[in-house]
Amino acid sequence: MTSRENGSLSPSGRGPSQQQTESRLFVFAGGGTGGHLAPGIAVAAELRRREPGCRIRFVGSGRPIEQRMLGPTGYELTAHDAPPLAQIKRRPLHFLTAHWRAIRDARREFQLDRPAVVIGLGGFASVPIVIAAQRERIPVLLLEQNVIPGRANWWLARRHPICVTFDKTCDYLPQKATCHVTGNPLREEIILSKSPLPSEEQARKRTLLILGGSHGSRQVNESALNAIRNLREQLADWHIIHQTGPDGTEDARHVYSECNLSATVEPFFDNLPQLYAQTTLAISRAGATTLTELATAGIPSILIPYPLAAADHQTRNAECFATAEAAVLIDNPTRTSEPLDLTDALSELVTTPGRLAEMSAAAKTLARPEATRVVTNLILTSTQ
Repeated sequence: MTSRENGSLSPSGRGPSQQQTESRLFVFAGGGTGGHLAPGIAVAAELRRREPGCRIRFVGSGRPIEQRMLGPTGYELTAHDAPPLAQIKRRPLHFLTAHWRAIRDARREFQLDRPAVVIGLGGFASVPIVIAAQRERIPVLLLEQNVIPGRANWWLARRHPICVTFDKTCDYLPQKATCHVTGNPLREEIILSKSPLPSEEQARKRTLLILGGSHGSRQVNESALNAIRNLREQLADWHIIHQTGPDGTEDARHVYSECNLSATVEPFFDNLPQLYAQTTLAISRAGATTLTELATAGIPSILIPYPLAAADHQTRNAECFATAEAAVLIDNPTRTSEPLDLTDALSELVTTPGRLAEMSAAAKTLARPEATRVVTNLILTSTQ
């Protein structure tokens, strides 16, 4: 039966062993993208706040983004070599064998060091670890960020309760899934972020933030830069902060210099909470974690969904924000990866402060700042 209300998570097996009671282990399974990792990091921090002696372990796919995001936290990070679902058709025997080994190894590890709970963060990297927990009768809780659940979470939700960001997600899950609408957990520094005192020059300028996701996006970069070239005069009193990803940094800096615009350009920003606090308008992909952060900060946005996202889930995410009039969705009916025309949308917003204020208020209505606390409550309830 699907539940749309916050509730308790029933344990699926034995509680933590006596020797681990004072230093319980919580395992977060999944990764590969910032959108999967960020909610897990938020919940891990809340668990540490409530149980200072607990141990946190992330088990991921081994992608560089995992080390970049988790390295500063000090949490234990391991990876397994089970391949992604995309390989099942090309190398089915290798796929099945690798996943069987990953499940076997995780079970052996759990028998030696039993987690209190396994938290599945989504993505196929979570599957072997969640299955191992299931076979060892360890409680499991899944986190789903997007309107359309990923294939891994959809499959696992047949057996394990799942926390979702959007009400609509419950309709896309298996009929018997236990679905808790909690919102998407956020780091405390984003919820509590405040803008540093601006310089005199910054105080005179509004800020446009351009984000292409944790890996960067050529489409977002080129679409934004083309519009900015066309609107250089309208943007003369704006400051632009542009996260380009690993590629495109030098091209972006050249455009801003050529247009004589104030800009800060980097491949990646580690201080997004501070940047959100001073942002007037954002141009962004429509990953659920980024949208949650923008809503919490009350930032209006122009959204360019990733055209190759599974089940087109970024478009479904963006539609929720556009329907609430918190964002402008850039239509891409052919799902092309080529640059899109943002000029009209950006021009209207930068010249209409009243519209930006209305969109900001609408964005805040979509925020669920209590999500981290609610999810953590469910995790801790499962261990009782």
